[in-house]
Amino acid sequence: MRVFMFRSLRVSLAVACGVAMVVPGFPAAEPLELLASDEAARSTQIIQRFAGQQDATQVLNWTAPSLAVGVRQTASNAGNVVDIDDKALESVRQDFDGKQLSLNEIVLNTVAALESIEQDASNIGNAVIGGDIGNVEQYFADGSVQHAMNHLILPELPNTVRQSGLNTMNLVYSEQSVALSSQNFTKQAEQVVDNRLNITGAGGGGAIVQEGTNLGNIIIARNVDEVVRDFSGDQVINNVVTLQNGARWGSISQNGINIANYIEAESIGYLRQTSSNGRQIVNNRVEQVTLDGLTQTITSPNITQNSNNYVNVIVLKKALPDGTSQVVDVLQSAEYGQTVQGANAGAVSQTGNAVVIER
Repeated sequence: MRVFMFRSLRVSLAVACGVAMVVPGFPAAEPLELLASDEAARSTQIIQRFAGQQDATQVLNWTAPSLAVGVRQTASNAGNVVDIDDKALESVRQDFDGKQLSLNEIVLNTVAALESIEQDASNIGNAVIGGDIGNVEQYFADGSVQHAMNHLILPELPNTVRQSGLNTMNLVYSEQSVALSSQNFTKQAEQVVDNRLNITGAGGGGAIVQEGTNLGNIIIARNVDEVVRDFSGDQVINNVVTLQNGARWGSISQNGINIANYIEAESIGYLRQTSSNGRQIVNNRVEQVTLDGLTQTITSPNITQNSNNYVNVIVLKKALPDGTSQVVDVLQSAEYGQTVQGANAGAVSQTGNAVVIER
């Protein structure tokens, strides 16, 4: 179980870092603050403030798909991102006070020749990627929201339907070192993923995959000197499939993972991380509409649901160069609600205040 938990966590973080690395090429909505490598390298201090709203919306009402065999929708937002590859960075302050909404929506009257439908919605804010990083301060303000939404309505199932939502806030990534980092994810801030699929007709033998990931206050580096951070907001994932009475399907897989206050390094000097007042919720649900118009939750056949919530996780990767063990000064406090719904034939894990040592 533990191996599965941290494999899932690593995969989610790898995806997030991948998104961060390719952000400069994204056609993100305004206002977008992103510094190119040469500009950042010349700056002794970088200050970024996001205030407002980004909307990335893809809506498709398709009455006649004709001969199309595949559809893919991608909606992405990026705000307050510094990516200087492996160059040194002295100081960064990032304040995020606003909203990001990424929405993919498709309504089909017929599937016709379609074999696959994919929807990917993602938001990233307050991300720093560099070499040796000095001081980093990141703040996700009260009332701020990241919302990734995928909505799909169709009568039958093609071979594959996949919906994926990812929110990332307060990320520091370095293959070298981070001197000092402060991260604050406030009480009334939230990350939400909504993947919703409504099959209005007879369905079919296709496969349905829904995946949701929320990442908040993430640090990955070789060496970290000092970290002080708090996570008090909400992380919510809704993976919902609605079927008509008598509808068919091949398989349904629903996966949700929330990660708050995660740090991974070879050495850590001082770490203080707290989490309180917030919530982590994963809601995996397959609904069937009954003949009288009501809905009932079903868990079979061929339905797999995985739910994972992590808060305050430390991963020490290996020993120091001289082979000696290291001493880490750690203060952790978690008063945090963790809830999952739907875990049929899958895995459920809820973790608070964990230390994993890889040697």
